[in-house]
Amino acid sequence: MNCYDCVPDRGTAAVAICRNCGAALCQEHAFSAPQTVVQVHGVGKTTMPEMARRIVCLICRGATQLE
Repeated sequence: MNCYDCVPDRGTAAVAICRNCGAALCQEHAFSAPQTVVQVHGVGKTTMPEMARRIVCLICRGATQLE
């Protein structure tokens, strides 16, 4: 599978899939962002101590304003 953003110019192999839109991404176009993991526990929510990782494309990164 090739990177969606590289297809018009060159066929770079994809290394990840965007969590939001599902586009295939190469190393250059992928962005790793931390994500808080929350679990339902009893009648409330429990925030896990460790952050998870999510991979998004540059378009979705800009749309969600991730740092």
